[in-house]
Amino acid sequence: MNKFNILFLTLAICAGLSPRFAYGEEEANPQLEEKVQAVKSLLTVSTLREAAGKNTSEAVKAFFNTRAELRWKRLAKEFSEEQLNDFFYGAVVLDGKNNNDTALYNPFWDTILLLSFDRKEEIPKVDRFALVSGCKFRGEPYAENPSDLEGTVPKANPFAVDLWSVTARTKKHYETVYVPQAEAELTKFQPTDNVDMEKIQIRSAVRLKLLLKFLQNKTMQREARRISNYLTAGNEKKLFSYFKDGGAKFIPNFAKLRPEVRQHFVPYCYFPGKEATLFVFFNSAMPRVIVTVTYPRKGISRILEWYDLMASEELMAVWNKSKEDK
Repeated sequence: MNKFNILFLTLAICAGLSPRFAYGEEEANPQLEEKVQAVKSLLTVSTLREAAGKNTSEAVKAFFNTRAELRWKRLAKEFSEEQLNDFFYGAVVLDGKNNNDTALYNPFWDTILLLSFDRKEEIPKVDRFALVSGCKFRGEPYAENPSDLEGTVPKANPFAVDLWSVTARTKKHYETVYVPQAEAELTKFQPTDNVDMEKIQIRSAVRLKLLLKFLQNKTMQREARRISNYLTAGNEKKLFSYFKDGGAKFIPNFAKLRPEVRQHFVPYCYFPGKEATLFVFFNSAMPRVIVTVTYPRKGISRILEWYDLMASEELMAVWNKSKEDK
């Protein structure tokens, strides 16, 4: 049994289907078929994301049909392979319960890849797609005087709040506006808008610029590796020893996460500042689980926070309520 079929069997059972049905030994009915297609969609886009985070061109060959692959090659000329790998590596799956359509959203780029599948083969292939900035997708205006760092580094709000806000707005628009009329909505974003593509390129270029700064700072690289090891191990005593008071609210629950959720925590964002450096880590196989670490230059404890990006709407509600209470 190949990797895809093994994963499909696992997800099918998790979705409430019997192993006999998942193996094709049980007669289907329309309701079960709908569940199967939903499972295949989720599995396909999750596998695509993981493969494209390592080698985008090879993943596109495997998961796009011929027509879509040709369109992708034209779009890919606007980016380096490293930039495209970075987009997929940090993207989360948006599942609107539509059997033919799904999306990958990278909140650090604030960019969404809308995907529509052709289901003629056992493994669904991408037939149509659109790469769109978050602003254009949500119908929001671009900033009047955008800087190269717009939407990429912390501003008035804490970094986590900006990330929750943009993710919550995108997720809500996707589920309530895009999914109910996905075919028409996808058509609206084709062909590619050159102005919008320029916005996406700017954000990607800034990420590469910040990555270069990180690679030039050996001290921060060592700290990032140390933090990654602590996060992956999940040893509560060692985490408290490193973060002290700065982790009191988050470490106990983080240490209780299942090992597979904590595995492979890696640094994804690096924001050097005058008073402190901000790291963003995630599990590379599950980028919805985010850890932010504030590493001060002096005077205060290092600060750890963690959250699930898919709970962004709830987190924003709590944040807004706390502001009202003040």
